This record gives sequence, C-alpha cells and structure tokens, in this order.
Amino acid sequence: MDFRPEIYLDNAATTAPWPEVTEAVARCMRDGFGNASSRHRRGLAAAREVERAEEFILDLVGGGPWKVVFTSGGTEADVSALLGSVPKAKRNVLVTSDLEHAAVTETAIALQSKGGRYVEVSGGASGVVKPSEVAASVDRETALVSITALAGEMGTVQPVVEIAKQVKQREPRCRMHTDAVQALPQLGRLPLCPEIDMVTISAHKIHGPQGIGALLCRANALPRPLLFGGDQQSGVRPGTFNLPGIVGFGEAARLFGARRDEGIAAMRTLCDRLAAGIAQAVEGARLLGDPTARAPGIAVCAFDGVTSEVLLHTLEMRGVLASSSSACHSTRKDPPRCLVNAGLARNQGAVRFSLTLDTTREEIDGAIGAVTEAVRALRSGRVGEL
Repeated sequence: MDFRPEIYLDNAATTAPWPEVTEAVARCMRDGFGNASSRHRRGLAAAREVERAEEFILDLVGGGPWKVVFTSGGTEADVSALLGSVPKAKRNVLVTSDLEHAAVTETAIALQSKGGRYVEVSGGASGVVKPSEVAASVDRETALVSITALAGEMGTVQPVVEIAKQVKQREPRCRMHTDAVQALPQLGRLPLCPEIDMVTISAHKIHGPQGIGALLCRANALPRPLLFGGDQQSGVRPGTFNLPGIVGFGEAARLFGARRDEGIAAMRTLCDRLAAGIAQAVEGARLLGDPTARAPGIAVCAFDGVTSEVLLHTLEMRGVLASSSSACHSTRKDPPRCLVNAGLARNQGAVRFSLTLDTTREEIDGAIGAVTEAVRALRSGRVGEL
C-alpha cells in the first residue's frame, strides 16, 4: 500500500477553511445564535456581526458603494443576477460566453422557456473573449451581459473591465454582471470599474465556509427577488441570515486580505514551476489557453494518449487530488466545450491543477513526480501499479 501524503490541487473547487475561520463559525454558533432580524439584544448583536462581515468583504474587493446581498453560494448569486435582470421591460436578451460556470450557462438556456433568449460569445483557442465581440453582440434588446472575470475550467483571466466599458458605450441601459468566484482567490483584487453593476463572490474559494456567497450590487442595479417571505436584504433575498456562514465569510475575507499579496506571488511562482516541470518531464504535455492570460494558480494541462478520468484516478492513487472540470459538472463524460475550443483533441486528457496561498514547494515537486509516473504508467498499460 502507498502511504504518500495527500497533495491537494483542486482549490478551484473548494479550499480548506483556515483554523481562524472555523473557530469564528464555532464561536458564532455557540455564543452568538441570535436572529439578525430580531430587535432584542441578541438580534442586535447578530446584526452587528453581519455589518462587520460586510465591512471585511467590501474592504477585500476594494470598497465602493456596493450593496452586499448574501446568498447560499456563487450559484445562487449568479442565478439571482440573471433571472433578476432578464427580462427588463422590453429587453429580454442575455449576452454571455462559453467560458461561464454552469450557473450562468444553464440559466441562460432556461431563460428561453421564459420568453427570453441568449447570445453566446466564444473564447476560442485562447480561452479569452474579445471585448469588441461582446459589445458587438449587444443591442437595444439586451438586458444583461454576464462574463466571468476568470474562466474556472480554462484558468484564463477575462478583460471584464474593457468589456463593461464597451458594453455601456454601446447600450448604457444594459446591466453588466461578472462572476468573480474564481477571480478573487486567484487575483486577490478584482478587476472592477463603475460600469460593472453586479459581482458574484463566494466564501469557500478563499478558505471560508461552504454554503455562503454574495452578490455585490450597485444601488441602482438590484435584481428582482427570486424568493418571497420577508424584507431582509432589501427584499432581494429574504429569509433568516445564515449568521455562522456570514461570520465565517467575513473572517476569511479579513485574513485573505492580509495574506493575499505575498501569498499570490508565491502561488504564481509555484504554479509556473508545476507547469514547467510537467512540460519538461512528460512528453506530449502542454498547457491550454493563452499563457499570457493564465491565472497565477491554475494550470490546465492536456496529455496525449490518456483519458482525463483514468488519469485523475491514477493521480489519486499517488496522493494527488485534482480535477478535469468544474465540480458542478464532475459527472460529465465529455470535456468542457471551452477546452475543446482551445484545442483539446480526442486522444488527449485534461487535468486542472489549482493552487492556493497555502500550497508548498514540496507539494508541487511531489505532484510533478506523481504526474510523470501516472502518465508513463497509463501509456505503458500499467494502470494499477504505483
């Protein structure tokens, strides 16, 4: 039996909560169980905890006049932005890309049954959408443009600021939304501008708890509510506040803000080491997507002569945990469309390695060795050997 230590390189799916975060959540559940909408002292204390978390989150994204709408995660925030904005009066068109999270892609498809329609712009071989192509897809019928700030399955940074500016120049009434769930942990600071109306973020990508996210909204761009039954959060997202989750989100935001600069610089160096090490050691391995737009801590590698699923299992036998796509599509048999558009061939498997601020050089060197062994074993037919 192999007793190699676990090397976790699936941080784009979720990160390990930091100890300070789990302690903050436990403290809140143990001592601060008040309902933030109640008017007695426990309720008022809970409301102050929510406000404190909002302050940490807004500090993390650079401040600004945002309304923080807490949700159950990034998926709900994305769906709220889309279904809460399309249709808008006589405008019923959504413009998006083929690089989006399933929450955006599948909501776009669902809009068709509600009388709306969507236009999809491709990232192509580079995995980066062109602002001019997005703007050209916008007209007077466009209610919302939703383009991710960082493509999770490609690991490529998108020019959302330039996209937003060109969109607003073409159609000022059109709203602009960006899913920044993957961008925040990878870039540390979000690419924002006044032309962006709504932003999706999530706690569990920055070492916070699962099950809590937020939609940041401009005051004049609040989406219609999808739920009913209360006036919490300006009525946009009624229901009892998930106080432990919100407190954990706030603590994660505070810690991440303090650690991001040094941590992201180190993460970039380690990810470059991983990509170069795999390319040198494994024949027929290459990075997908535009290398100049690659996220600091995500490397999507294609390997000749192996399949993604078998390669992932073979890596797990060697202690390395990675993925081939978004966790929301983990049962999907076909590769993501964006990877195919970027040149992934039928005889190639793809693996996404995603790092975090806590990833170490020893883990990266161990992963390079494990990948080299795994690919050689598969190509020689020694699938079950360690």
